[in-house]
Amino acid sequence: MSSLGSNLEMLLSIYAPDANLIVSLLDLHPQESEYAPESVPGIEILEAGTGHGALTLHLARAIHAANAGRHVSGVYSGHPGNKAGISRGRALIHTIDVSPKYSEHAAKIVRGFRQGLYMRDIEFHIGDVSEWIDRQKSIRDMRNLLSHALLDLPSSHSYVEKVASALRVDGKLVVFNPSITQINSAIQLVKTKRLPLQLERVVEVGHAMTGGRIWDVRFVKPRILTKRLNVKQTAAAVGDSERAVGTGEDLDARAVDDDDSVMDEEGYEMVCRPKVGGRTSGGGFVALWSKNRTREDGQRPEAC
Repeated sequence: MSSLGSNLEMLLSIYAPDANLIVSLLDLHPQESEYAPESVPGIEILEAGTGHGALTLHLARAIHAANAGRHVSGVYSGHPGNKAGISRGRALIHTIDVSPKYSEHAAKIVRGFRQGLYMRDIEFHIGDVSEWIDRQKSIRDMRNLLSHALLDLPSSHSYVEKVASALRVDGKLVVFNPSITQINSAIQLVKTKRLPLQLERVVEVGHAMTGGRIWDVRFVKPRILTKRLNVKQTAAAVGDSERAVGTGEDLDARAVDDDDSVMDEEGYEMVCRPKVGGRTSGGGFVALWSKNRTREDGQRPEAC
């Protein structure tokens, strides 16, 4: 095979231009082992949804330089693709799929690409991503677990909270889905549960386009609610005499005022529209978050 996108494209579920864009959103900067101090956490990526291994290969190519000339034994899951004796370095991809058939096929694809050049950069796992994270939590310091995570699953939003708990501060989370409504579900969950994730962008990708198309996906308060709030604030400022009288009408007004505090959290609607740009066909949607610091977080690890 001469490139990742040529011979594999017929059997992989994600096109090379889309995979390249997703990898670029992760903002990976691998350091060669001999120049990276041991105190600086390495790159550790979770890919949930291995599929046929297209994105896995692109990720491995992006981090491979960090493992040049380094020989560190790792922990192996018993997967046929994780051969004993393969060294692990300062960058590692954990790719997990519920289907043994897909996972073993992906391992075969990676093993056959350039004589298995990227095999030592990847660990293949079979099972549920939430269960895998729980197992890691029982044996590792979660503050320094994942630098990046990608969810390519039918119900990605169901795993966002669990994966966010395993991300480092400033870690990147990418959700890739074929439908914008699936992306909406993830965004709404982050807001509802007040997860420490900052949405950076939503991009539409497609085989017939380059660089993706930016989408405007955000929560806004409907203009009618904003006008109503402004009217009430003005009335309060001038000391409306009718509101000063303890009448039933006054109780109704206060009830609406109380609702304003709720509307700050629940009175929003979602804007979901493409920004000005070219037309596209096929592809899917990619949402990118970065993790904010929380009270439980300790010292900030260095960026990878």
